[in-house]
Amino acid sequence: MIRKYFFPILLVLWAMVIFFFSSQTYEEQSITPFLEQFNTPYWYDKLSGISFMYGGVEVSTQIAGVNGFLEFFLRKGAHLFIFFVFGLLTYRVWGLFVKNSVLSFSGALLCVLFYASADELHQKLTGDRTPLWQDVVLDTFGGLLGIFCFLFFYRWRRRQ
Repeated sequence: MIRKYFFPILLVLWAMVIFFFSSQTYEEQSITPFLEQFNTPYWYDKLSGISFMYGGVEVSTQIAGVNGFLEFFLRKGAHLFIFFVFGLLTYRVWGLFVKNSVLSFSGALLCVLFYASADELHQKLTGDRTPLWQDVVLDTFGGLLGIFCFLFFYRWRRRQ
């Protein structure tokens, strides 16, 4: 009986972790001081040719410096990872209670999309944070990767 509720409890705890990080301001989460050590001419030369737009803002070493540029990738990587785990857990919980795999997949993906959207709305209400629809897409993609990873691992394990 306890085993049946392990993943739902884990999912709620993980959602709380996401909520906690969304409640922090940019300054509270900043890792720029740590990344300052990479703000050298060597890294500037290596990364200076990379420039792209994200959320209507240019991302480059010329605009953000090396530490800001690296922080951008670490933050977006965190989005992917956090929602990868959220998607994996969400699909697992749906699979426990709904035996139809298509419905489990659809329900889990909709939950990930809903929570990613709610997370960005929560960030809008938090000081010094910028909600972006691009982050909703990134989060949902991370969740989708988590779902696919779970499906792949589950099917691989069943064949063993």
